[in-house]
Amino acid sequence: MSHPTPPRLLCHFTPSLRRPSLRGPSLRRPSLRKLALWGLGSLSLGLAACSSGGGSGPAATSGTSAAPATSAAVATSASNRAPLVQLPAQVAVDEGQTLRLQVPVSDPEGDPLRVFLLGRPPGASWDEARRELVFRPDFLQSGRYSLEVLATDGVNEVRSSCELEVRDAIRPPAPRVLAREAGAGFTRLVIEQPTDAFLAGPRRAGQTFQAIVCVPDGASAGSPLPVRLSLHGFNGSPWREGWSGEFRIAPHDPENTYWWGYGDELAPGASQGPRAGRVEPYTQRRALHLLGWVLETYPGADAERVYVEGASMGGAGAAALGLLRARHFCWISATYGQTIARNHRPSRLAQLSSLWGSPNLNLPDETGAGVWDRLDLSEALTRSAEARDAFLFLHHAKDDGIIHFGAVAQPSSRTRLSFYEALQEARVGHYAIWDEGGHVSADPHLPAGWWDGGWNPVFDPTASLRRDQSFPAFSRSQLDDDPGDGQGNGRVAWSAESGYAADPSLLDDTGWAGDRAGARNRFLRWDATRLVDTPARWALPLRVLSGPGGAPPRAGDPTLGDQPPAARARAVDVTPRRVQAFTCLPHERVRWRFGSTSGVLQADAEGSVTVPALVLREQWETLELTRLP
Repeated sequence: MSHPTPPRLLCHFTPSLRRPSLRGPSLRRPSLRKLALWGLGSLSLGLAACSSGGGSGPAATSGTSAAPATSAAVATSASNRAPLVQLPAQVAVDEGQTLRLQVPVSDPEGDPLRVFLLGRPPGASWDEARRELVFRPDFLQSGRYSLEVLATDGVNEVRSSCELEVRDAIRPPAPRVLAREAGAGFTRLVIEQPTDAFLAGPRRAGQTFQAIVCVPDGASAGSPLPVRLSLHGFNGSPWREGWSGEFRIAPHDPENTYWWGYGDELAPGASQGPRAGRVEPYTQRRALHLLGWVLETYPGADAERVYVEGASMGGAGAAALGLLRARHFCWISATYGQTIARNHRPSRLAQLSSLWGSPNLNLPDETGAGVWDRLDLSEALTRSAEARDAFLFLHHAKDDGIIHFGAVAQPSSRTRLSFYEALQEARVGHYAIWDEGGHVSADPHLPAGWWDGGWNPVFDPTASLRRDQSFPAFSRSQLDDDPGDGQGNGRVAWSAESGYAADPSLLDDTGWAGDRAGARNRFLRWDATRLVDTPARWALPLRVLSGPGGAPPRAGDPTLGDQPPAARARAVDVTPRRVQAFTCLPHERVRWRFGSTSGVLQADAEGSVTVPALVLREQWETLELTRLP
């Protein structure tokens, strides 16, 4: 059944948005504020009634409190006693503090055990080898959450539950609704955001910012709709377009901080950049605070289907926000955006230095890391497990003279990897497009949206993304085109401002090496409706999409739409990401099966599993992972 397509918001690529087929249970809404961001217990095996456990309680440190330990047996054997789990009934931590909760588990016969933590809050990590939960909740994550520990000796199973409370310790002032305007199936809210020192810094607290929020009239707790956070470009203003099919949030960055922030002691209108202090992400916090307010205020806003998008400055902001705060988003659409801050052109480096301090100073941000280092997103991918669970759509242009193609094709001085290379090395889910257009302008030869038929993974009924659901990250696909190595092809002299960009209205004049237009991970799809993600098994159907499209307009061009090139090989590496239950120990051996092929492989040092060189076909075939005895 076809559905109407909403108007495109941006002059850059915005995938066609088809009305979703809402599936699965409705989002549960606990009474405490901001808990909607957590997506409670979507893959839990179910909570067992708790009984008292023996032994000393677990260690819970850094701003936590614990109640007596509990344990419950789910299955037992007459000849083999069940494991013992010593888990507190309750544990608590403040927003912005770190919880380290160790869970003592033992077996009466000394049998080796597997211990899984289910229902982890977004951003929390579970170290099975140490049996330790580590979680530092941010300022959107106060509330209560149900954790479940499952321990098994291979014969018996024990499940124990624990209530985790994140105390609301960071309380910025709430947004205010200034006006309501009726739209076609939605209501547009004009929002005023007052600030305190957390949202604006000690010298700017009290400033107000305007934003736009569009609320679909038909959204409800029983029929939740996705949430789109849209970041505008340089010197832009909040977008006002709404649609009945999703919530739309448009904050404002009037100081062009690249959706990050500025020095904490920097006064408004300062003529020189900061030379000391911290460079806090005040602008990013304001965008997140607006998102949190929408999720708290409207039960029909689906916290599991929040995505962030932007172009140019907004594209850089979407990539930084989406990767550094990946716990809040199911996917990222970042177009024409710089991904490595130090690789900005000289004029932009000067402008950002007036807000952040110079790259040489590299003033610390809220984490203590240098801000220019933190906004090197190739490093975020290589260092942050949370960022590696993200999924990105990228579109860049080889004749873009404003944010040139080096934004994704030239290496970081820190990682020695380009952003494209970092995505492949870290095996992060992504779909990358490039062509010979200009800055937010189309290719001079290929039709607009040439790369597919309008796939949007939030609204697609099959190849969809949710924050609480695993998906396959594709890498090193034989269907990939060649973006080049960030070097020139000899046609255009290098410019520090515009790279090797040429005239975006002329065909075949770009100075960048590699294919003039192409893609990575195009045509690769999965069937999220048939996902299996349990402690014992992970399974997901995969295929190469072959749909409406066209042959290359001329030799050397990519195909059009959803028609894959017929003669090219179709092997690809596949890495399960955002895994909820089938977590692995470092270097654990796992059995895999795909169609008629199978084998055994070893997880990496952090427990991530990659199945290499799977040959995908146009028919669905299921990739299955199971544990070795």
